Amino acid sequence: MVTFTILVPFYLAGRLWFAFSPFAINYYSKEKANWYNEWNTQRFLIVLNLFLVSLSLSFFWGGKILEDIHAEKIDFTQILFYIILQILAVILFEVKMEHPFKPIQAFKKFKKNSYSERFEFREKQDAADKIEHHSNELKREFLKVGTKISNELNNQQIILSETNELAKHNNNILQESDFAFEIKKNPNMVIDDILRAYFISKDSERVLSDFLLRKKNSGKILFTKPARNGVSVQPILDFLSAFTNVMESCKSGTITQAETCKIINAVTSAKDRLGNIAEEPINSRNLSKYLSNSDVQDDI
Repeated sequence: MVTFTILVPFYLAGRLWFAFSPFAINYYSKEKANWYNEWNTQRFLIVLNLFLVSLSLSFFWGGKILEDIHAEKIDFTQILFYIILQILAVILFEVKMEHPFKPIQAFKKFKKNSYSERFEFREKQDAADKIEHHSNELKREFLKVGTKISNELNNQQIILSETNELAKHNNNILQESDFAFEIKKNPNMVIDDILRAYFISKDSERVLSDFLLRKKNSGKILFTKPARNGVSVQPILDFLSAFTNVMESCKSGTITQAETCKIINAVTSAKDRLGNIAEEPINSRNLSKYLSNSDVQDDI
């Protein structure tokens, strides 16, 4: 943070003085306000304003951030935006310099060449020359901007095309299912809440997520509620009643109870009171009892 708050304004000030000093020396010695090389008043005002923006950011915002850091009140979002603005100011500043992002190269060239070679001062132009000069500058700038806009539009078009392809791919994935039964859509599903509500093992979190959100079979969902005798099947059947149409199909006769047991046992397992895992917790007896009594107790 000290780099962006103190060193960046000092760096820009040095670059600014390096660019302005030939103009100042020439103005003092020849009493003529002539710019040199590619420099002009507008260009200088741009870099001056960028320097003032960076200085203002450092003084009014950077100082506050340093105080907050010293007081251990760190706001990373504020720091990120501050750094981004300072970097943007430096980039915009350097683009207008004669040797963008190459201050060392500029200094070497300054030492190598004679004063007259380094700086070619232009006499003031008359009104017609100024109009033509500025017109040419505007044409060049418009050409640059037009090229940048065209490139950006092409990039956006590519991104949009890739996004559409990704959306289609994801939609196809969501529509595909590993199961012969329907998994009900519920936009308000919270996996942690479902784990607790239906006594599902935390180890089955990934399997449950694949089952409900991606309709993928990545293993069996393990139910952990104990029972006095055997396994507790009510959480299993309640879960499947809430999130699939398996129980509805069984009640309507679309599939038999034997088929229902086979479907459920293929995707679920359960622990008994001793901690042993039953790979096929559902049978015709406990399924029939559940269907006949929706308030079945845990000791089925």
